[in-house]
Formats: sequence, C-alpha cells, structure tokens
Amino acid sequence: MNSLRFIPCLFAYDLRIDDEKNIKNFLGILSKNYCKGIIMTAPALNFAEESFRIERMEAYPPIPRHKHACYELFFIVGGEGTLFIDCQSYDIQKNTLFLVSPGRIHGWEYTNNLDAYLVKFDISIFTDKTFSDHLSIFNFDAVNVNEVEFKIIENVLSSLLVEYKTTRSFKDSTISNLLNILLIYVQRTLPAAPSSHATNALFSKLNDLMEQNNYQLTPTTYYAKKLKTSVKLLNQAIKEITGLNSSEFIRSKTMLEAKRLLKYDSMTCNEIADHLGFIDPAYFSRFFKREVGVAPKYFRSTTEEKYNF
Repeated sequence: MNSLRFIPCLFAYDLRIDDEKNIKNFLGILSKNYCKGIIMTAPALNFAEESFRIERMEAYPPIPRHKHACYELFFIVGGEGTLFIDCQSYDIQKNTLFLVSPGRIHGWEYTNNLDAYLVKFDISIFTDKTFSDHLSIFNFDAVNVNEVEFKIIENVLSSLLVEYKTTRSFKDSTISNLLNILLIYVQRTLPAAPSSHATNALFSKLNDLMEQNNYQLTPTTYYAKKLKTSVKLLNQAIKEITGLNSSEFIRSKTMLEAKRLLKYDSMTCNEIADHLGFIDPAYFSRFFKREVGVAPKYFRSTTEEKYNF
C-alpha cells in the first residue's frame, strides 16, 4: 500500500469555490458528467482564503480526478470505494488514511456509504519552522491503522471539527496545535522511525528543485551543487526516506512524470521526451520501456481517455 512519492501535478486550471453548498453542487455536476463519459479538464479547487478546513464526508458521490494546492488527509471511518492518486488506485476501507500532497491528481470513482473525515491545510497554518518534520508522512499514499490508533486519530479529528465550527477565542491557535498533534499521531503509525529535521528539510528542498527542473533525468551532482550539500549527504537523505539510492529515486520521479504526462496530457511522445530532457526521442522510448516494461505509445494507448488534464 505504501508509495513513496512527492509528485506535483501540472496542466490544470484554478477554480474558486467558496462555500460548502456550492462545492456540493459542483461535485454533483462533475459526477454527472463523469458518468456520461464526457472529457473534462481537471479543476484545481482553490481554498486560498482558508489555510485550514475539515469536514465530515458522508454519502459523497464519485468525484473525477482533480488537484489542489494544499495538503489533504482522508481518514476513512466506513464505507467502500476506489481512490486514485496519480496513476495508482487504492481500495477505500475503514481504518485507512490517505495522504495527498499539493498538486497530486486524485479522486474517487466509486463509493458506497462513504464516511470519512477530510482535512485540508496549507503550510501557512504552521508558525514553527519544524513543520516539515510532520509533512514527511506525505511520503506515503496510504496508511492502515489498528483499532487503538483509529480511536486516537478519530478523537483528534472530532475535536478539530468542533473547533473549526466554533467562534470561541484562541480558535486559530487551538486548530494549529490539534493539527500538529494529529500529524504526530499519524507519524507514529508509520513503519519506519521518523527522519531528522535536517533530513526532511533537505529532502523537501530536493523535491522542490526537481519540480522546477521538470523532473528531468539529471545527475545527483547537479542537485547536490544546487542544494549546496555533498552527494553523500544527499544520497543518505534520499535513502533514509525512500529506501532508494539517489539515481534510482531520480529515475523513478522522471518515469512517474512521464507516465503522468502520457496519461493525463495531450503532449506527443516526442514533446514529452524533450520536456524531460531526452535529446533523442528514440532513447526516451527505450529508457521508458526498460523502466516501465512497455513502450510509451503502448502505455498511452491502454490508459483511460475520460480525463484531459
């Protein structure tokens, strides 16, 4: 169930929806058009006027894949369905946490009696610079929790929801503190020991730099020089967080971006090769087939055509 990825999404426009009623109306329209097989450009729901939001999701309809510029956490209380994050699908079931970092394409295409908490937040809600330690949990797509962990996390979410709806004094401080507690509890459910603040900060900067570089297949030495660190320290940080060495991690990010572009964008294979830094499209095709197992054109031909990101 674990997928160690930080992949930002491209090619979607912003859509501002400011109140709960309009959001539900919009989701209903999306669901109706999706069921008809209409090709739609993925919206990027904009919650810029709020740095934090929490709601209890009950009986929500299927929602086509989309993206946000914030962090999202889905905590499944009950029901079933299928959730997509980038090119991966997951079964929705009780005692599961889904973690979505900014810009990642996600949505659910089948739901049955879905009951879940949805938390959205922007990094601006944190006043402490060590917030990046908590965000390391978003290296995972999904985490299963046991019954004891489930009750602890559900209690924090319930308190967050009450605080979010209140008008009492110190509301912002209380929400910030409860959110920190929530992320710490989630971090404790992970199989590996937490990384240090320095490691998390370096890994976060690397991901930002890779995004700016369009996830091109670039040597580790390039990123180490840009980050003003040694190749050894950068490799250690990547290995500690992902379990991959630096070359494997860079290749995996390049190939995931290639798959995303093939699946969700209209760029030609030659344009994708150029975008990812491959001078020779034929080499890109060979490289993709070696890493993924099939040629780029075949991969594209077997993907769904309901989305136009």
